[in-house]
Amino acid sequence: MTFAELIGPSSWAGLLEEGHVRSHRAGDVLLRQGDPGTHALALIRGAVKVTRVERDGRVRVLAFRGTGDVVGEAAAAHSGVARLATVESVSACTVAVVEKDRFTKFVDGNGLWPALHEHAQIRLAESDSARSGYGGSCRRLAGALLALVAAVGETASPEGLELAVTRAELAQYLGVSRNTVSSRLGEIGESVVAGRRKSIVIHDIEGLRAVAADADA
Repeated sequence: MTFAELIGPSSWAGLLEEGHVRSHRAGDVLLRQGDPGTHALALIRGAVKVTRVERDGRVRVLAFRGTGDVVGEAAAAHSGVARLATVESVSACTVAVVEKDRFTKFVDGNGLWPALHEHAQIRLAESDSARSGYGGSCRRLAGALLALVAAVGETASPEGLELAVTRAELAQYLGVSRNTVSSRLGEIGESVVAGRRKSIVIHDIEGLRAVAADADA
């Protein structure tokens, strides 16, 4: 469930009106780990990935977020708190940039703190679920890719729907090896989904749904 669904269309529209609209290309950095929380972003269209650099230098994929979600809200809600993660666009996306003071005033005025907390818990549970599935099956990979398609909110064009997500990032998110992701993509077939060096291209969404629904995949 997205934040927009939690608070309802009227409150979501009101939040968007508090910000100014900005567009990004796939691969753009929207928020950077360590920066001050000067604003939050409401995702009007498209999807993003949330990553964090750990103390040992490894980059950890924390989550994917899509249309109707908010990102950067934690740092924006607390004074003096730096951003704990980087947010990068997975697809072309449009966001409403809501400055810190306007964001906190709107949330206060509309009693939305419980909804923000619930949204964070839902997303945490979704991320935990993605990592706790059994093995590196085609079905599990297809399900993760379909969730990304839904987050983007677009359909595949004749050229395919390209997502700025690498095989290594998918592997890290699912808790499997990169080789496993590469093997499963090969089993699903390039006519359905293909892995490129820095992206995944989905050619057949219905074919991907068929794989996700196949108990033997």
